[in-house]
Amino acid sequence: MKGLYVLVLALGEDLRVVTRGGRVFDLPRGVYFYVGSARGPGGVESRVRRHISKSKRLFWHIDYVTSNPGARVLGYFAVTGKGIREYVLSTLLSEVFEPVKGFGSSDDPAAVSHMFRCQWSIPECLERVSRTLGGLGVTVKFIRAP
Repeated sequence: MKGLYVLVLALGEDLRVVTRGGRVFDLPRGVYFYVGSARGPGGVESRVRRHISKSKRLFWHIDYVTSNPGARVLGYFAVTGKGIREYVLSTLLSEVFEPVKGFGSSDDPAAVSHMFRCQWSIPECLERVSRTLGGLGVTVKFIRAP
């Protein structure tokens, strides 16, 4: 399935990320959501498998997080529906969660971020994402990582 997704990550320790472009992001341990799209071959499932893999070429900002041993992908929300864009998901999540300013949004200058930190428990964080995105009139399904 091609489309949008919201990756769910847990950082077991504080993490400093320095991207190939020299951007520095300090991420305190906790639960994070990353908004992405996968329109190429393999779609969302293929992209999430790449995120889960610790060994990969570091290309996107999120690669610098998911390749770290202290980061664990818990799963993802698959978001399907016509006309929905990353910017819409990012904007809604920024109203509920703390944005990591500039993370993953260099190709989406209108968005403050594509990465968000949740300060509640994992179940509460997942429920808040479901509730927030559920009002869009799209299908939102959480899939646990293997």
